[in-house]
Amino acid sequence: MIFRQTEAGLIPEDWEVRTIGESLQFISGKAHEPYISRSGNFIVVNSKFISTDGMVRKYCTVNLTPARKDDVLMVMSDLPNGRALAKCFLVDESNKYAVNQRVCIFRSKSYDPRYLRYILNRNAYFMAFDDGVQQTHLLNDPIRKCPIALPSRKEQKAIGDVLTNVDDLISTLERLIAKKRSIKQGMMQQLLTGKTRLPGFVEPWAEVSIGDVADIDPETLPSTTRPNTVIDYISLEDVQQGYLLGRTRVDVGSAPSRARRVIRRYDVLFGTVRPNLQSHLLYEGGLQRPVASTGFAVVRAGRQSDPHFIFNLLMSRAAMIQIDRIIAGSNYPAVSSGDVKKLSFTLPLLVEQRAIAKVLTDAESEIGILRTRLDKIKSVKQGIMQELLTGRTRLPIPEAAS
Repeated sequence: MIFRQTEAGLIPEDWEVRTIGESLQFISGKAHEPYISRSGNFIVVNSKFISTDGMVRKYCTVNLTPARKDDVLMVMSDLPNGRALAKCFLVDESNKYAVNQRVCIFRSKSYDPRYLRYILNRNAYFMAFDDGVQQTHLLNDPIRKCPIALPSRKEQKAIGDVLTNVDDLISTLERLIAKKRSIKQGMMQQLLTGKTRLPGFVEPWAEVSIGDVADIDPETLPSTTRPNTVIDYISLEDVQQGYLLGRTRVDVGSAPSRARRVIRRYDVLFGTVRPNLQSHLLYEGGLQRPVASTGFAVVRAGRQSDPHFIFNLLMSRAAMIQIDRIIAGSNYPAVSSGDVKKLSFTLPLLVEQRAIAKVLTDAESEIGILRTRLDKIKSVKQGIMQELLTGRTRLPIPEAAS
């Protein structure tokens, strides 16, 4: 196979390169904020809609920029290092979506829409405009100059078929995980409130606050710590609904000023900034010198409380109801460590806490297995995209394909 170097990178000799301006119709969205209404018939496509894959949505009564089926919509503005910049959405139905300002439409009858969505989504050309410091605004003229690699329509369709099949598998797993999590939430509602008791337990539960059964923020990184001491820093962005997504290994001297909470195995990290996002974690060890952001309240279970039980309690609906009351009417949705300390619940004896925690931990382990599988498939998908969208791996093209 012969390759040639182009503005779109190294591609097969039989592929062509054209700019967006040469090959696609480019349409900028318009402001729909004056027409936002819960009773609206049109879905407003803004950066939040696209970045959440359509989960977060608003509606409007007037459609100034209607999208058509097979249009590719792209986010044109985002914060530094944001996850929305240049993310794309493939329209599945005409006259359903109203394209908002700072979102654009790519329209074509000549190219496979699924291929266009994959080749344009977070394209390296667009991402190069993000300097990590300033908010990025992709301008119309640079967007039109973006080069894209284009195989034949038949090969575009074949690539789209493969990647769509992988995405379908990912969607199936995500739905299964959501179903399992919903089942676990139901179990939590019954077991953590005592509405359902496990066999053999009859002792009454006691009304307590978190501060009665746990220490809050028990350790702070000493000011005398040497600047060259290496820590594993956990920020709010590193935690998502009980899972540690990452951490930053850094010297104390160059660590963020928020790197102050020393944590130990089985400490519970409760995200106090936008707590409804549930950036909470039961830290189960594995890091050499873990230090959490002051954006967390660190909850260390006492002798008469089980850390797994406490963690599930803080993730429960009962906890979120109390949190909602605290932040109601606030311009900045956050709570303090003192607020976490005052959260009140009814607790069983330690032996029943452990039994309940085991049931819920087993349920979460099943979800964790599915999440691991999902992460692996997503990783494999990235490799497949790298191969197919650059032409390093070619697919067999049936003669009858169109």
